[in-house]
Amino acid sequence: MLIVICMNYFKMKSFRVISVLLAVLLGASSCMKNPDNQPAESSAQRMEDLVVSDDFDWKTTNTVDVEIQLPQDFNILPLSIYSADGQRMFFAGYPEDGSGQLLTRITIPAYEDQLRLVFSSQSGIPDVTVPLQGSQLSFDADQMLKSVRMPCDLSGIQTYSQGAWHASAQGSNLGNMRDAHFADVFPAGLTIGDPTHFTIRFESSQAIADFLPAGGHSQVLTQSYTNPTSASGIGNWAGQIAAAMLNVYFDEAAVYPSQGANQLKDLAFLAGPFRGMSIENFLTIANKAIGGGGTGGYSINEIAYAAEQINTNFESGNLNYLTCSVNSVGDGTGPTEVHYTGTLAYEDLWPWKGDYDFNDMVISYDFDIFKNVQEQIRHITATFTLYAFGASYYNGFGFSLPNIPNDAILSVTGSQLKPNTYVQLLSNGLEQGQNHATIIVFDDAYDLMQHPGMGIGVNTDPSAPYVSPVTFVIEMNFMDNDVPASGGPVTFNQLDIGQFNPFIIVNQNRQVEVHLPGYAPTALANMSLLGTGQDNGTAGESGYYKTTNNLPWAINIPEVFKYPVEKQEITGAYLHFAEWAESSGQNFPDWFKNLPGYTNTSLIYPSRQ
Repeated sequence: MLIVICMNYFKMKSFRVISVLLAVLLGASSCMKNPDNQPAESSAQRMEDLVVSDDFDWKTTNTVDVEIQLPQDFNILPLSIYSADGQRMFFAGYPEDGSGQLLTRITIPAYEDQLRLVFSSQSGIPDVTVPLQGSQLSFDADQMLKSVRMPCDLSGIQTYSQGAWHASAQGSNLGNMRDAHFADVFPAGLTIGDPTHFTIRFESSQAIADFLPAGGHSQVLTQSYTNPTSASGIGNWAGQIAAAMLNVYFDEAAVYPSQGANQLKDLAFLAGPFRGMSIENFLTIANKAIGGGGTGGYSINEIAYAAEQINTNFESGNLNYLTCSVNSVGDGTGPTEVHYTGTLAYEDLWPWKGDYDFNDMVISYDFDIFKNVQEQIRHITATFTLYAFGASYYNGFGFSLPNIPNDAILSVTGSQLKPNTYVQLLSNGLEQGQNHATIIVFDDAYDLMQHPGMGIGVNTDPSAPYVSPVTFVIEMNFMDNDVPASGGPVTFNQLDIGQFNPFIIVNQNRQVEVHLPGYAPTALANMSLLGTGQDNGTAGESGYYKTTNNLPWAINIPEVFKYPVEKQEITGAYLHFAEWAESSGQNFPDWFKNLPGYTNTSLIYPSRQ
């Protein structure tokens, strides 16, 4: 009986788990590790020796509630939140409701105790470093205004969408205005495109009305058109650019009933890839791009979306996509793009303890989150890099977004799954059977990184050949042309990306998941496994994926993590890990950094990149 048990666990993960299993089941030591294979002695305690508080959550991050009072009487401007040294941006954006109060939530490394607020240079507010009050960041920027500032007068500016420009003339509607003034505004007709390559020319008001609204897949022109009645082979961006030209030139001709101090063509984008660029300059780029003269480094979708922002900004109030050029910041970076990065490291023998080298899967993540100025999520590009797996199991990896329903995401692409996988997907690419959005990145690490022919797993034994890490890109669309999915829109605050729930799927068994400590299993996990083996799942949600003495099966590091080599406990590789854990995170919150006296480099897998 004893021999059978030992052999079964050899298949799971070599000799490193046998002593734990037999101590629990038999109270024997017949399958103990060879003492020669024990981790090197160090000043740090072994994991089994740690005395960890029941309420310690093992987080290396701090989720901060942000409340910043902004000026009420001037056009909305972007705000960015950085680390105190200015090297890492945690947030860039606006109040969700367009008010003067920014309320949001960000997740930062736990070692940060103050943050730098960076305002638009035209706001008149200098950068300021603000100390945190626990998990709160509060600041009143209205107290720091310069005595003289220039307001942005947007009165009298009107824009209309493609659909509105399509309308038939009736009463005093836009169709009537279009018919009455088209020939005066465009005496030679309206032309979009690049005259040195290809163009689309509309000779009359009726011709442009027949063409709009344009839909379909956007493509660069390969021929010229005159008075086309559909956008077949041209796509949505042709209609958006044409409508933007109508809006700009009708505004310039002053044909609207009221006229403000500023013209539409002189306004600048507040956000996105064209941030700080005037509408007039943008249209030069857009026309050259659609006409075949080159996109200037921008994508077709970026150009189409920016043109749509022009058309919809003043159609019903002010959507705050645009501002006066004096208030803009022309550095080319989008304040509506936010990055969230880190590294995950797992043990995979749950519900039994592992060897605490935290290298059964090591995978980094980088979420690029694209928002509009209402702080609604447009798109997320999530990049994952698999660096190592010191496991004999064929494990998969996924993550859930606990606050997001399945119908709030239009589409998910990029998952790496076998043809006959155990993973079942919905039509939008999310996993089937889940009660909130769940994405499976891959179903089998061994399919993605070839085993080097020696050792357990890949890239955990320095004596084994090195295998290049593999990167996966997951694209998540929340909006189509600024129209959210049926279950949306989703705000950045609601997304709360710092609380995303990553997990591994153990050995092709969809019912066995390993999560970060305190994070709930998904709807497809076998809940009856909680509280079995050495898992303390019966302690409630705070006890999820912790042992009976509160040790974790996974850790999340807010930056690049150099993991221990095979069979070496993390307490020996990182010399302040034990102090951090036993102090409930109060001491050495930066234990994972490469600082003098922090590591035993001989026990850490050497960097190969």
